[in-house]
Amino acid sequence: MKSVKGILQIIKAELNLVIADHSILLTVLIAPLLYALFLGTIYIKKDINRISFAVVDMDNSATTMKLTRLLSASSKVDVKAKLHSYLKAEDLMFKQKITGFLYFPAGFEKALMRLEGANATVYLNTTRFLPSNDLNKAINMVMLTAGSGVRLRFFESNGINPKHGMELINPILPEVRAIYNPTNNYGDFLLPGLLFLILQQTLLIGMGESVSKDNELDKLRGYVCKKNGVLQYMVGKPAYYLFLYFAYFMIFFFGVYPFFGLHITGSIPALFLTGMVFVMVVSVLAILLGTFVKSQIRYMEIMAFTTYPFFLTSGYSWPVTAMPQPLQWLAQVIPTTHFLHAGTRLVVMSGTWNDVAVDVYKLLILLGLFSVLAVWRLWVMKKQYTKQLKAA
Repeated sequence: MKSVKGILQIIKAELNLVIADHSILLTVLIAPLLYALFLGTIYIKKDINRISFAVVDMDNSATTMKLTRLLSASSKVDVKAKLHSYLKAEDLMFKQKITGFLYFPAGFEKALMRLEGANATVYLNTTRFLPSNDLNKAINMVMLTAGSGVRLRFFESNGINPKHGMELINPILPEVRAIYNPTNNYGDFLLPGLLFLILQQTLLIGMGESVSKDNELDKLRGYVCKKNGVLQYMVGKPAYYLFLYFAYFMIFFFGVYPFFGLHITGSIPALFLTGMVFVMVVSVLAILLGTFVKSQIRYMEIMAFTTYPFFLTSGYSWPVTAMPQPLQWLAQVIPTTHFLHAGTRLVVMSGTWNDVAVDVYKLLILLGLFSVLAVWRLWVMKKQYTKQLKAA
């Protein structure tokens, strides 16, 4: 009964601390929603349409004009200018007024009519790989379609019927079907991971600040030196955040996600269960890290720089298997890695519990590991406090 009372006292104290401390208040109560709305708004269109483009037509023939019209009809391509100078197009691309340009050499149509093969060169600014990739696909589609039309007319002129002519043009016709991100847009890929990262970092920084402040103000001594104080602290400190971040999951999954057009296609109960395990892991990790820093400001300064490393090593933007071996080991002890993997399966890949069970087990292993280390750390601190008290 005394242990339960002690846990409730820690929860109450934590609530008062969050309200009184502006830094923690901003981090755990304001930042999650503010960042979610801000980042979501950046990618609200999700896809890039009407990418600026130019055509350098040195042939000025009916064929090149038709190809230019076909490019203009593409939803991805916005032909800003039709030029007659390579240097002018290069200058526009250097000034980033266009993302690329297509160069038709003189004699293009004549070479095409003689079936000698005509080359049209595409120049792309690949420093921004997403727009350039979309442009590349759109241009290739137009050129393949136009090239097929030329070959078909040749076959027809030689007495081959159109159906057989199409078979000769495309003896192997690949059929590509996108099944998890059918529109192939950047927003549906990036936003779920960023929103998950927001929850992790605000919890890791905010709760860690609270622990380091307890350490800084010597309140940690009072908590852990009580009978069963270490256990009470390990249970009571994360309890408030567990309820708070459960509420955030509700807001994100049923409010923020629909607002930005994100749809959960998998098991919602499995997603909540995975999320709660993840919150517990991060909470215990925050306790462990916070006990090593005896300054709230210093802790915040240190942890503020972990956001990008955690995200980049999680395997969300780049496969873990393609990283150097030491980073692969590091990725396995970062909770983000397993939660983002599970979250992606459940949000966009129609996953079920069976699909993420391995990731949840890995999170539980990390929960056990961090819990043992945190209890050991608090026990060592309790011993140090006891020695200091006896020495005094």
